[in-house]
Amino acid sequence: MIRKLSSTFIIILLISLFVASPAQAAKSYYAQYFDVQIDLQEAGSAIITETVKFRFEGDPFTFAFREISSTQTDGVTFLEASMDGVPMSQGTWAGQVELEDGDPLKVTWHFSPTSGAAHVFVLRYQVDGVIRKGDGDTLIWRAIPEDHDYSIESSTITLTYPSRATVLEQPKLSWNYDSAWEENRIILTASGIAADEDLILSARFAPDSLTEVAPRWQIQKEQADAARAKALPVGFIAAIGTLIFGSLGLFTYIRADRRDLNISPTVSSPNPPSEIPPAIIGKLMKQQHTFMGAIFDLAQRGVLEVREEQGLWGTKNHMLFRKDDSVSLKPFEQGLMNALFKPNEIQINMNEVASRLASKNNLFDEQLEQELVQRGWLDPDRKQKRTMLIMIGSTALFLVLALFIAAALLGIAWNQNLDLAVLFAAVAGASLGVFILALALLIYAGTFSVLTPAGEEQSARWNGFAEYLKQVNKGREPAIRPDYFERYLAYASVFGLGTGWAKYFQKLGGVPLPIWFHAMTGSDANFGAIVAVMSASDSAGAGGGGSAGAGGASGGGSSGAG
Repeated sequence: MIRKLSSTFIIILLISLFVASPAQAAKSYYAQYFDVQIDLQEAGSAIITETVKFRFEGDPFTFAFREISSTQTDGVTFLEASMDGVPMSQGTWAGQVELEDGDPLKVTWHFSPTSGAAHVFVLRYQVDGVIRKGDGDTLIWRAIPEDHDYSIESSTITLTYPSRATVLEQPKLSWNYDSAWEENRIILTASGIAADEDLILSARFAPDSLTEVAPRWQIQKEQADAARAKALPVGFIAAIGTLIFGSLGLFTYIRADRRDLNISPTVSSPNPPSEIPPAIIGKLMKQQHTFMGAIFDLAQRGVLEVREEQGLWGTKNHMLFRKDDSVSLKPFEQGLMNALFKPNEIQINMNEVASRLASKNNLFDEQLEQELVQRGWLDPDRKQKRTMLIMIGSTALFLVLALFIAAALLGIAWNQNLDLAVLFAAVAGASLGVFILALALLIYAGTFSVLTPAGEEQSARWNGFAEYLKQVNKGREPAIRPDYFERYLAYASVFGLGTGWAKYFQKLGGVPLPIWFHAMTGSDANFGAIVAVMSASDSAGAGGGGSAGAGGASGGGSSGAG
């Protein structure tokens, strides 16, 4: 018994140790002070010395780092680094400092694991081109970086400057601060700086008292701004000019191609305009459910039938059976049968209809198109013209998009060269104009009718019948005869109204199931089964805290330890 208790106690102790380890493994640190001394030089550069005292707690720390951004400077050069007053040579071992050149310049102090202690880290570096020219010689320097995950108890910013320089106004910090003046030196102090809060120093001197030459980065920026100021209007004019002349050309083309058709307005009609197979009407009116209309039409003629069968886990399957092969079929109907049924196959699940037709749709769709051509309803020349318009619009769309992106990127890369910047802006603007024109051309191509005048007239007449079927589905037409259900079922399916059509007659009551539909024994014969079939058919068809100006400060970067 004692052994069991001892084992249980040991297990609980081990578990508690593992559970407690994350909390014990936590480590934290903060800066007791982050002091920065900025010694301005007469050539417009500065020697900067940063002194940070970190207090480490918890698990051991093995490194500290500082990243210095060269943004809005002419470059940053590492001079020296130390830890606790001991200079450090370059390297990656403990007691050495590691340098990673680039922008930003990264400095990493490596040291032996330490915890529960405070250490002082000093970094000294030179920044060129830090003085900005304007109505004065201005220093805007991010003394404490914007990215640091530790708090800072206090910071002292010391600014020294040559004796010939004249301070025009009180230097400022982007934080609550106190200041003190000494000869050629200004001291500013701040405290309670939270994590990721930067500290920006701004100081303004008399013109040419620190340097007579603007830094390279400022010259390049001014050149880029000037080039941009001249290039943007050129690009805008190029875009507008391309749009105006291109729109005139497109309008002229559309006007020349316009047909004056005398089409009767659409009027809801309870009777089909003529005895035409539903699939042909669906193709004429660009319906997505054309093949379902053909299937139900063939079922009414005894070629197909639908049977409800028991599936797995209490589900019901609706199977499509091939029946009488002696019935004469139109080419598009034969194409549909060949697409749906494999050789010697007599049944398929209706869930497979859309997927099978998707891979062999040309057997059905191309024959339907030929039917429209033979009836004089579809104009092959207009179809070819629409295809050409779509091809031209799509090709232009992608080409000018690539050209626009290339011109924009090159314009940014060469923004200091005024002539090239203007050229790339003009190309980008013209490309944008052509892009919009290509979109307009594609929209026009999408509305471009491939029907002949006779086809347009037929489409309008059948629209009236389609509108009638929609009103019936919504219950806005007076009661109609029960035999209308099967009589117009294929047309309703073509127009995507099969489910609503079946539900309407289910609600009407007294409507027999079609003879080609066989519900399961004991199945709900009051149209529940046929509603499910129509719902599946419709689905199948549809399936086919910084201060203002912080962003413009020089320097910055990040700082931390681990």
